[in-house]
Amino acid sequence: MNNMSVKKDGEGRRRRQHLVAAVAHGNEEAVRTPANKGRAKKDEGCLVHAYGCTFVLAPAFSVKLLAEDALLMTAFANYRGLAIMVRGEVQPTARSEHAPLAVLSPMLGEDAQRCLAADNAGGASRISEALSVELLGRVFGAKLLKLEMELRYWPAHGCITDFSVALEKSGGCNVGVSVTRAQGAPGEPYTIEAAEALLRKKLSGVVRSSQTCLDRDEWTKQILHVWAPTTAAADAIEVAYGRLQDAELTSDTVVLVTLCSLRSIYEEKATPMGKKERAVKGLKDAQHLQALQESEPSSCSCWPMCGKLSACG
Repeated sequence: MNNMSVKKDGEGRRRRQHLVAAVAHGNEEAVRTPANKGRAKKDEGCLVHAYGCTFVLAPAFSVKLLAEDALLMTAFANYRGLAIMVRGEVQPTARSEHAPLAVLSPMLGEDAQRCLAADNAGGASRISEALSVELLGRVFGAKLLKLEMELRYWPAHGCITDFSVALEKSGGCNVGVSVTRAQGAPGEPYTIEAAEALLRKKLSGVVRSSQTCLDRDEWTKQILHVWAPTTAAADAIEVAYGRLQDAELTSDTVVLVTLCSLRSIYEEKATPMGKKERAVKGLKDAQHLQALQESEPSSCSCWPMCGKLSACG
C-alpha cells in the first residue's frame, strides 16, 4: 500500500470517527428506539463489546465488526441519500466450517431456513443468501420480509433484489438486500479492477431494481452484501469502493463486506430450476370441457328450433 493509500485511509478513519460522534452523540443509546431497546437486552447473551469491536456469537459462526462500523451501519440504513461501506469478519464454527447443507441448516434461524427452503431465481446463491439473512438477523436484528420470488417488478425480467428485511436496530426500517461474492477464477488473485467491475455491476443493478420494484414502498434503501473469501479480496473491494465517484451509483446503498472462509458459500453448485409438467398438446382441463359442453348447440332441448348456441335451461 503506497503513501497515498495510507493517507486516504487515515482521512477515512477521521471521517468515520466524526460520523460516529454525529450519529450517536457519544452514546449508542441515542440511536436506539424504545421498540428495540428490549431487543438489545434480549441479545446480550450472544453480543459482546470489547477491544473497540462488537462480537456476535451464533451456532454456525461468530461475527466481528468494529464497534463504530456496527453503529454506522445501523444509522446509515435508516436515512436516504447516505452511502457507506462497512467491513466485518465471520469465523465459522468447527462444526459448520466443512459441514454439508443438511448439517448446516439446523444451525440457522427460522428466516435463514425459510430462504434455504424457498424457490429462487436460479443460480448458485441459495447458501450465500441464507447466510446473509442469518448474519443480518444476528447482528442487526433483521427480520425477513419477502424473498426474491415474492417481490414484484414492472417491467419484469430485469435486475432483481434477493430479499427484503426489517432492521429492528434501525427503528424497524425496511431495506432491500442484494448478495454477491468477491471471487475470481480459481488460482488467480482477485484484483482491484475485478472488484471495481463487480461493484459497478451490482450497484447499478441495485439502482435499477429499486426503480422497477412494485414493492419498493416497503423499503427506504438497499444493502449490497459482499462475501469475500480472503483478506486480499476484501481489501480489493474496499479500495475499489473508494474509487467510485458516481453519487447516483452509490447513494441509498450501504455496502457490507464480510470476510468469511466458509467454503459452501463459494463452492455451491447452481440450483436447477424446477420443471413444470407440460400438458399434453390439445388436452383440455375440466373447466374448459364444461364450457365446451355448455356451448354445444345440441345440448339445448329445443334445438334447432330456438337457434341458440347454449342450453335454454
